[in-house]
Amino acid sequence: MEKYFIGIDSGTTSIKAVLFNLKGKEIAKKAFALTGIFPKENQYEEDMYEIWGKAKLCIKDITSRYSKDNIVGIGITAQGDGLWMVDENIEPVRNGCCFCDGRASEFVDEWVKDGTCDKLFELTGTRIFTGNQNGIVRWMEKYEKENLDKSKHLLHLKDYLFYKFTGEITTDATDQSLIMINQKDRTYMDEAFKICGIEKYRDKYPPIKSAKENAFHILGELADELKLNKDVIVTSGPMDVGACALGSGVIQKGHCCSIIGTAALHEMVIDEPLKDNIKAGMTVAHVMEGKWLRLMASLAGTPNLEWMLNTIGKQIIIDAKEAGDNVYSYMEKVIESVPIGSRGIMYHPYLLAGGERAPFTDSRARASYTGISVKHTLDDIIRATYEGVAFAMLDCYQHMPLNIEQVTICGGGAKSNIWCQMFADVLGKKIITVKGEELGAKGVIINNAIVQGFYKDYLEAVEETVEVNKIFEPNIINQKKYMEYYGLYKRTYQVLQETWKLREKLIKKEW
Repeated sequence: MEKYFIGIDSGTTSIKAVLFNLKGKEIAKKAFALTGIFPKENQYEEDMYEIWGKAKLCIKDITSRYSKDNIVGIGITAQGDGLWMVDENIEPVRNGCCFCDGRASEFVDEWVKDGTCDKLFELTGTRIFTGNQNGIVRWMEKYEKENLDKSKHLLHLKDYLFYKFTGEITTDATDQSLIMINQKDRTYMDEAFKICGIEKYRDKYPPIKSAKENAFHILGELADELKLNKDVIVTSGPMDVGACALGSGVIQKGHCCSIIGTAALHEMVIDEPLKDNIKAGMTVAHVMEGKWLRLMASLAGTPNLEWMLNTIGKQIIIDAKEAGDNVYSYMEKVIESVPIGSRGIMYHPYLLAGGERAPFTDSRARASYTGISVKHTLDDIIRATYEGVAFAMLDCYQHMPLNIEQVTICGGGAKSNIWCQMFADVLGKKIITVKGEELGAKGVIINNAIVQGFYKDYLEAVEETVEVNKIFEPNIINQKKYMEYYGLYKRTYQVLQETWKLREKLIKKEW
């Protein structure tokens, strides 16, 4: 009898359940959109009840089509950072705050000024930003103290979902490495809590278990509701960035993974933390012992294209429909006729509420097109949008501590051949895509299969489940052209930083 596993991946814009076989092949999938809630201009929340309800609907769809006797495991991953609070009954205290939330800017700004950010980086290898949990906890203490006091546990999203499946309150090192743990032994570090002024809430943090240890049987009543067997093993973690790296086979030193999804996350495997002096980005515990991910994470990836299409690019949707073509396929044909550099238009992809977090941290950063003249067309703007995300990727990899061995692209952006070639040309490095689309969900089912003894270790599991799909070799002539425009890209955002401060002062009067 073939063994199946379900991977749950709760992102920022959707939640999905994906059915895999033991070889990591995707068999079935069900996804639902999630509702973003924006109480203020710099806030991004989601309803925890909605997330859980849709998680169950995803699984019910799969179990309505496939026998429960074949399904032996469920793995859970989700967006990292943010704050997800539950009360003594483990019910949500309020909406969850997402990773791209920017409400904690006043605290992060103060920590930058007084040196707290530098101290935390020395301890944890992470340059804090507004979406980290510590700043949001401080915001809650100041503005929603009643809710903070009411909360029994301060969780990450995957931890909440894991509780709903198993009744167990735990977390893991992949989430808590941002930014509460000692990277070496993967235990809570009291000094990190104290520096941030949140030591009084230390007892609200759940026990840390490794991704292998976070394994329990599904709750009996829930198994009946979801039409699953009661001996199904549920595992929690790693968080989304680690899950995508594992699902992409990125587990060796110097190998990199770029997740081009809601966020654009760029990560490199390292075998020793806290050894570089690049005070940018994050250091995240990898799923296996003795490995870490040096992470440079831009807040916004594919939403830049979506926003452009739904606002200034609506004509492209019309034109693609008339041509009988998929809108993204149509766009790629359009931008092939536009030269590198988009005829001088620069796009900076700082679209989401939290601004930008790597390689610089500024919650005030906002997206913009510069260099537009009356001679430009919509085609130029479209290409500039693609290039903006690629330049942000280059900006991140310029700050990595080791030489890049290879880069694997995953997420929605991996479907675009022209974007993958653009990434190869911008970086001057070989780009790889692997077979399968839901690599975060795949990563957690690989971990589940190892926990259950189907594979002896992560290396064997990757060798059995990960297969190269396409390879994109860099065009060195194109790289030289991109590097010239990258200078303009970087200089432009450096100049714009002062205008973001002024903008924030003005916009506060309206929100």
